[in-house]
Amino acid sequence: MLRIMIISFALALALCGCSKKEEREMNKAKESAAKAVDSAKDAASHAGNAAKDAAQNAAGAVEAAAGRVEDAASEAGQKAKEASREAVNKAADKAKEAVK
Repeated sequence: MLRIMIISFALALALCGCSKKEEREMNKAKESAAKAVDSAKDAASHAGNAAKDAAQNAAGAVEAAAGRVEDAASEAGQKAKEASREAVNKAADKAKEAVK
């Protein structure tokens, strides 16, 4: 009888020890999973911010380039007007000379 009680007690202690060990391992696994989720959220947040910053920088560069193109087009238009006026003036001068 004493032998059965000792074996039962030893078995109960062993089972309790195993369940505590498994519980600790489960807690560690849960903590690791939670850390992985937090890391993934942080990475997604940083990626979103980086994409937003890149889009803003690209938009600024496009806007600046558009301004330069607009300035160049305006300048080209002015030069074309001046050249046209000069051509008209030269033609008018030649017509006046021909009439004389």
